[in-house]
Amino acid sequence: METSPPNYAILEIAVLLLTTSYIRGTERTVKNKNERSFQTRRAVRALILSDNDEVLLLRMEHPERKGNFWLLPGGGVKFGEDPVVALRREVWEETRMNLSPSPTLIWRRTHRFKRGFADATTAVDQHEQIFFVRSRRFEPTADNNPDPSKVGLFHEFRWWTVAALNEAKGELFAPRSLPLLVQQLVVDGYPSTPVTLDD
Repeated sequence: METSPPNYAILEIAVLLLTTSYIRGTERTVKNKNERSFQTRRAVRALILSDNDEVLLLRMEHPERKGNFWLLPGGGVKFGEDPVVALRREVWEETRMNLSPSPTLIWRRTHRFKRGFADATTAVDQHEQIFFVRSRRFEPTADNNPDPSKVGLFHEFRWWTVAALNEAKGELFAPRSLPLLVQQLVVDGYPSTPVTLDD
């Protein structure tokens, strides 16, 4: 009885799947030589500036240590999802605001944080696109958010003026230079091409 020769293309794919790290959505998990894992993750955020030049921020609690920080609304981009579609979905879930279909990309940022809910050894390399949105001031709500945040525990919303940001001693912002960045944005307007942030 004759047998068919092995399909080497299928075998190569099977070996590749068994020996490489897995990809789920936009998160890619790998392990280094010390057996600590880290993920790469795509994310989007919105800098929502009111007609009175106030920026909307969320106060989050660090999951792995004591302390709070303030950040822009947004979240992860799903596999195959357009960044603007992801931004509109995330902002709706986190604030119940309907974004315009064409927000302006102003900043790019890459940073690392530890995910401290189920696995404190997992670090995330997050690549963010940050978009500018001008809006009337509104009362945000997180009632539409179906999932807990990946970066911390949510506590409150707050609209910040430039003066309040500059006077906020002891507060931690993400990115750290956010008070200065917002001030430059209010004074000079948004950049003509996206800027890569250092922090």
